[in-house]
Amino acid sequence: MEEMHIPLRRPEGTVQVREEGLQAVISARAADDGGGLYKLHLLGKGGSLLLGTMLPEGGSLRLRRTIPVDQLRRQGLWPPTGAEIRLAYAFGQQTGEGTQPPAGWVREDHPARLMGEQLLKECAAPLKGGLLKREGEGFVLALPWEPGGVFPMTPLFCFASAERMDGRGYAVFRFTARGCPRLRPEPEKKGR
Repeated sequence: MEEMHIPLRRPEGTVQVREEGLQAVISARAADDGGGLYKLHLLGKGGSLLLGTMLPEGGSLRLRRTIPVDQLRRQGLWPPTGAEIRLAYAFGQQTGEGTQPPAGWVREDHPARLMGEQLLKECAAPLKGGLLKREGEGFVLALPWEPGGVFPMTPLFCFASAERMDGRGYAVFRFTARGCPRLRPEPEKKGR
């Protein structure tokens, strides 16, 4: 197999895979966006394999692994079909002391208190905080979340919108004044 170059997205980078004798040598490099800890996964027809955590080195994130080709074949990962970088932990994910919330928002350290139904209170109980904004007769709750991370308030997945504020990712939910979920508003169509 000749050397393979696999692009990475979010943060941008590349993974090089080459066969050296009986070993697969995997070298990855990605931009260090300061957003958190990232894990690299090798993808193949048989699924994915966690290669490890990308480590900061010389202004970028890097990872190097040597794995027996036979092992990758047995797992259905040889030859690889791709690679994926996933956010494992977002820095600044908590909206705690010393962190200024985005304009128009306030910190909400106990989102469960706002929920109107027991199931939602239980889902929100382990959450460590978020952002709150009053909107009309209800409120909007933004909970820290990045694609690839654990989704907050899973029962409300269909009610959420993914948004970025001040460089952080959030799952944003709208509620009535009584803490019941509302559908997100339809985007206005232009040209009408």
